[in-house]
Amino acid sequence: MSLLGRSAPAKTPATTPPERAARRCLASDMVLVHRVFRRELHLLPTLVGRVAADVGRAATLAAHCRELTTALRHHHVAEQELLWPRLAERGVLDGALRQRLGAWHREHAALLSELDGLLPLWVDTADPDLQAVLVDIMTELDHAVAAHLDVAETQVLPAVDEHFSTAEWLALGLRAAGWIPLHRMAWMLGAMLEDATPAERANLLGKVPAPARLLYRMVGQEQYVREMRLLRDAA
Repeated sequence: MSLLGRSAPAKTPATTPPERAARRCLASDMVLVHRVFRRELHLLPTLVGRVAADVGRAATLAAHCRELTTALRHHHVAEQELLWPRLAERGVLDGALRQRLGAWHREHAALLSELDGLLPLWVDTADPDLQAVLVDIMTELDHAVAAHLDVAETQVLPAVDEHFSTAEWLALGLRAAGWIPLHRMAWMLGAMLEDATPAERANLLGKVPAPARLLYRMVGQEQYVREMRLLRDAA
């Protein structure tokens, strides 16, 4: 992003809270979410491709796919409504990059719509021809999302600590996660922690309320491991 290093214009000053004196890592949570998308979308074509005319297994993977695609859609909306406009207002997101990011979102949306139409048909029949088409679409989605996340992490997220307050970033996170049912919160926490470094793990768990953190450690972590082992048993 050519404008990332430039200070915000005086007429639209950045909202920079006092805690910036201590180095913050607001965007680290989004990087963990990105890691979930990278991992699960990369695994999905392999998992779907190994289903052998089993409608039960097809239903399990279709449910996982729908959860991922729902998460991706809400993540994109949060970026479009709260991340990009704020950085643009503060002079650190140029128009060309914003258009490029938006084009990726439109490409993702088209692929997600194709999945929406084909998944129910495949769940009913586990038809191998449908399966092959789904694998192609999922592979294309994996590559397109990974390319988008690479650019977001290198050219957009570095500006977050400088130009977002903690409250603003929290609002964005709540918007992105607002779709998650209460009973799936442990799954999302487990998914974010799966590939986290010790420092990332400590940072994320430090933001989780103590009762929820205790519940995850007592019940949620084991449930997540069990669910993912079942999901990935063909890989």
